Amino acid sequence: MRDKRPVDELSIEELERILAIRKREARLARLQTYASKGRRIPSGRPVQVQTPERLAPHLAPVPTEPEADSAPEPSTPPAARRADYFAEVTFEDELELRAMQPPDPEQARKRRKQLWNATLTAVEIAAVIGLIVLLLGLLESFNELSQQTAALQAEAEATRRAQFVPPTPTPLINLAAVVLPSGHTFRGDEAIFNLEEVPAQYRDQFANFTASLPLRRPTPSREGPVRIRIPRIGVDSQVVTGDDWEALKLGVGHHIGSANPGERGNMVLSAHNDIYGEIFRHLDRLQPGDEIIVSTWTKDYTYIVQPNNERGVIKGHQIVAPTDVWVLGSGGDAKRLTLISCYPYRVNTKRIVVFAVLKE
Repeated sequence: MRDKRPVDELSIEELERILAIRKREARLARLQTYASKGRRIPSGRPVQVQTPERLAPHLAPVPTEPEADSAPEPSTPPAARRADYFAEVTFEDELELRAMQPPDPEQARKRRKQLWNATLTAVEIAAVIGLIVLLLGLLESFNELSQQTAALQAEAEATRRAQFVPPTPTPLINLAAVVLPSGHTFRGDEAIFNLEEVPAQYRDQFANFTASLPLRRPTPSREGPVRIRIPRIGVDSQVVTGDDWEALKLGVGHHIGSANPGERGNMVLSAHNDIYGEIFRHLDRLQPGDEIIVSTWTKDYTYIVQPNNERGVIKGHQIVAPTDVWVLGSGGDAKRLTLISCYPYRVNTKRIVVFAVLKE
């Protein structure tokens, strides 16, 4: 019975057997065709083969073939065997059927996946390149902004330095070493520096010093005092740097080298009592517990007047000689304020001193 199974259900051995059968049938058909036309030679008929006569039996034949152990090398290398030499046997009708069949969905899906992966890879590469370009642009912008900022800062610093007036190197410390500030006397109606308070060996030096004082004052630092208010006696005045003769014409003077507001040590402020606004005229009216407010550019500091025992009477001030420079002492770890002015009013042979401490 003929096998009706399709080709794709047959095994390789069965296909090879069918192929051999078909080749044998085709060969038999050709033999029958040759026999009908008289072209077939009977296989039982012997073929007469004559041996040629040997002409020179005493001569050895000339070898025409190379010896077995020295076979010539092939002139050209053998052709490479096809990769599909041992592949599955395929019939021509199967190739035609495969060409007519629709494409495999799995193969189509793989091709779409490969195309999608290639597209994603291209997008990722483009994104990385764009990110690098963006970072380079940001870096360039940052460098440009830094250069502009540095230029503006340099310009601002140059402007600040041009407006800043450095402290004049004058012997104020030497003056404070022998006499307290704010001393003066009258020549007619004119107030002048009182050289009589200075020891004789220093008078020439201080005369030259007062004659060469600068009219323009140094700029106070941000930590230095710029304003003082004493509500008890109605004082509200600016504070300038230094307590020399020219400085006290402008208001209250901050002794150079003394503490700043809020710092540990002794902050010394001086002013006149009967000239140039009579700012410290009524220091003798201050009582213990009164407030003195000293301001910087950024903050206010409140000091409290301290009592002073003198012959059993509690006062907020003390009268000293012009040469009692001990009141300018550093003050140790305490945060002190010392106010100094001439005394008595329009006599000015003494100094009135008020001591206060910072209100924490």
